[in-house]
Amino acid sequence: MDATTYNYATFDGYVDGGHEQREFAAWPDHLHAGELAPDILGTALDDGTEVALSSIWKRRTVVVEFGSFT
Repeated sequence: MDATTYNYATFDGYVDGGHEQREFAAWPDHLHAGELAPDILGTALDDGTEVALSSIWKRRTVVVEFGSFT
């Protein structure tokens, strides 16, 4: 897919129309830039144990991804 086939006009209209802000505001507990992330539990992929984010973030880099970036 190149820039000529992507739906920029649709996406730009969505943002310009305020739809993005309304959807974002519908999540009252969302984080804001600069706020600390809450401690969350995840599952270790190597052994299936439950792991708290707080137990690993000081030892190594942690990336938490929610949703899609595309």
